[in-house]
Amino acid sequence: MKTYSITDTGILREMNQDYFFASDEPVGNLPNLYIVADGMGGHKAGDYASRYTTQRIVASVSRSSGEEPVTVYSKSHTADCIEENGVKRCGIFKEISVPAGKVKVIRNYGEACQAYDYIIISAKTMADEEIAKSLDNNRNIIAPEGKIVIFQNGWGNDEVFLKYFDKNEVYNARIITGFERVTPENSKVTVHTAPILLGSLYGADNSCMEPLAAAINNSGIPSEVSADIGKALWAKMLFNTTLNPLGAILNSSYGELSESESACDIMNQLIDETYSVLLAEHLETFWSTPEEYREVFYEKLVPDTYKHRSSTLQDIEKGQKTEIDTLNGCIISLARRNGIDVPGHRMIYKLIKSSRSMEKMQY
Repeated sequence: MKTYSITDTGILREMNQDYFFASDEPVGNLPNLYIVADGMGGHKAGDYASRYTTQRIVASVSRSSGEEPVTVYSKSHTADCIEENGVKRCGIFKEISVPAGKVKVIRNYGEACQAYDYIIISAKTMADEEIAKSLDNNRNIIAPEGKIVIFQNGWGNDEVFLKYFDKNEVYNARIITGFERVTPENSKVTVHTAPILLGSLYGADNSCMEPLAAAINNSGIPSEVSADIGKALWAKMLFNTTLNPLGAILNSSYGELSESESACDIMNQLIDETYSVLLAEHLETFWSTPEEYREVFYEKLVPDTYKHRSSTLQDIEKGQKTEIDTLNGCIISLARRNGIDVPGHRMIYKLIKSSRSMEKMQY
């Protein structure tokens, strides 16, 4: 069966309030799905009403399979591997395997056949501008009450999305769980020190994050909703900007860094510089002073992540771009704005940029 769909304003109306959904592919338990929502004869918000109703029906039917629908947006080799092998997770939490055919893979937004409650941004930060623009041009894949949730390292990643979406549509996640990609479709959880936290930086209602936190918990990884997501993100920035690039430069695990007196001197300097920026920006984290943070850092955070190899190191080894601009680069930008010198961060930044350049020269 071949189907075709089109809607038009016609010759009488000034605007088209109709909305339709057409899928020849299965949606939920249905082999296909076709919906036409008539407008409201030109009355106010008729276009919104028909769109909202259609998207809600599609979302409801999508869940009728008994499982929450998950779609992965990916490209090239990764997409091929997921389609062929499914998705797997191994490591310190329970192993999960979703067979091929049970997870939908799309290579462009036009292939999405439903509206999603959550759009999880887990790509490298360098892709954020392209992602934000694409989502703005394909808002039909976001449910009327849908949220964009940023699962990334760094600070200020939300700014590019806020150029296109309201503050009550964009949420953040804080993750201090280490992953390694065994194969394109298989991730290994290597370390974990605290629950994944979800919340709004702008005082929006956090209750909408509860279902997502519950889903992550059900997968075996602890997750919570937090009203202090800003403090949590800066706690992660302290952790990342201190350990991530230095581990890459010295080709060392986090635990190995803590066993070197010279490396500890460097890390202590980086922590002090980050706190000077926090103070100048009137930002807060969970520890008032560098001394308080160092106690937790060396006694709790580093031991819990002893064996972890930083994502920056993994990126350099694979010849990929690093996220140094949204980590130490962000500290440098904030410091410059406040007239503060951060020589430790500037040196770390330059060394990572040099490592990336040397890596490219070898290919």
